[in-house]
Amino acid sequence: MYILRNQIRGRYSWLSPLRPAMVIMSVLIFLLPTFDQIDLAYGVSDLEANRPVVKQPVERSNKQAFVIMQQQLHAYREQLQSSESELEAFQQKHGIISLETQIDLLLQQRKALDDSLKKVRNISMGYKEKYEWVKGQISLVPKEVPLSTTSSEQGVISAAKNNLLGLQLKEQQLLTKYTSASPHVQSVREEMNVIARFITEQEAKQAGSTTHGKNPLYREMEMQLFQTQADLISAEAQSEVIVKQIAEVDQELERFRGLRSGLDELRRQVTAAESNYLNYLTKVGTTPPQDYQVQVGDQLDFKFFFNPELNESVEVRPDGRIALQLVGEISIVGYTVAQIREVLIEKYAGQLKNPEVAVLLRSSHVLAGEASVRSSGQSSREHHEN
Repeated sequence: MYILRNQIRGRYSWLSPLRPAMVIMSVLIFLLPTFDQIDLAYGVSDLEANRPVVKQPVERSNKQAFVIMQQQLHAYREQLQSSESELEAFQQKHGIISLETQIDLLLQQRKALDDSLKKVRNISMGYKEKYEWVKGQISLVPKEVPLSTTSSEQGVISAAKNNLLGLQLKEQQLLTKYTSASPHVQSVREEMNVIARFITEQEAKQAGSTTHGKNPLYREMEMQLFQTQADLISAEAQSEVIVKQIAEVDQELERFRGLRSGLDELRRQVTAAESNYLNYLTKVGTTPPQDYQVQVGDQLDFKFFFNPELNESVEVRPDGRIALQLVGEISIVGYTVAQIREVLIEKYAGQLKNPEVAVLLRSSHVLAGEASVRSSGQSSREHHEN
């Protein structure tokens, strides 16, 4: 170390007294990846050149550097997990499964409601025109005729009573689903009131008249007029319901669109944290061998580039299987990470437009055990050498 320091001082003599120490640290950091092939000569001074020089491996420094890198890798992994947790919490809080898909579904629902509203309004317009036409025609028909022509009056009243009974049953059915203030219930009740008034009028006229009765044609047109009016009320009530539903969909669309920026930022943080973790994982060199076969208890991460809602981290069960969304149970013990990725792309091909997925071995008790054995052996050798 003394010799190396003197060499550096000679080379960087133009630096201030504090600069050589900083340069030494920079050189050591640069040389760390090659410490397995380099031995540094330790001496006391140039005057002791004849004294035997002892070469020692720098395993301790290499180990310390490895520990530091492992700590940094752990920090990156915690940062990734924290970012993923924040994203998941955000999605759960706001009911987000797949934002773009949910917005598309709401837009489709909005279009369907628009079409329904146009249809109902056209029907309402037809009822209005029919009502005005019947109202104009009924004025041309005599309201009363001699009793000889009113033999069917009682039958008309009975038919009206049957119609009223049917509406009462319909009202009871609606009250099981809607409140009394619902437009559907109100429209049925208005129709019931119209028919009830008609029955009362007919019964009163039938009881008080002995020479004349209502013209059957007039009565039929009157019933048609009442029915058209009831249909018009029902269509207008249905139109109001659809308008409210459209307002609710618009409000939900606005809410989801307002969440897009926050969700994109969280996804960006997850992507950045994942990139940092994977890049550093490659740099440290702790990725599993390409021929490593996944075992029971291994922890795997699945990252879908175009469908992040399917991302998850799973542990291989004792039966050698895992369960994933959309595809269900899969046996993966004995497969390499690359083989698992190929299997998943094939299985998701029928479910996703872009089934691109990354499979990461987050932790393995097998590799961890081997690392522990190597670490223990290295510690024993250091203790013996010391």
